[in-house]
Amino acid sequence: MLREYPELVKAVFLHVVSDEPNPPIPAPKLINGRPLLFFRTYVGAATMATELGLMDGDALLRVVQSAEGKLKEEPRTSDKWMDLEKDIAKAVRTLNISIV
Repeated sequence: MLREYPELVKAVFLHVVSDEPNPPIPAPKLINGRPLLFFRTYVGAATMATELGLMDGDALLRVVQSAEGKLKEEPRTSDKWMDLEKDIAKAVRTLNISIV
């Protein structure tokens, strides 16, 4: 996509899915001047999109709230929560706010 249609694609986000806890996340790279980014949670993807100016802060907060709601039945000790909490911390730094 980025090689063939850089004028149509602002960025590519790839979801890192693994059965292993804490899988390695490839580093971002540029292809034809467009970012190729890897993420574990939708909050992580939304944070990167916000940093690139593709989303605003309010949209990022809605993604955080939705992701937390989706995991409400999941034990807080699960790998899913650990991944989400890491990405929420990044979102907070990106927005420079406090989320309660």
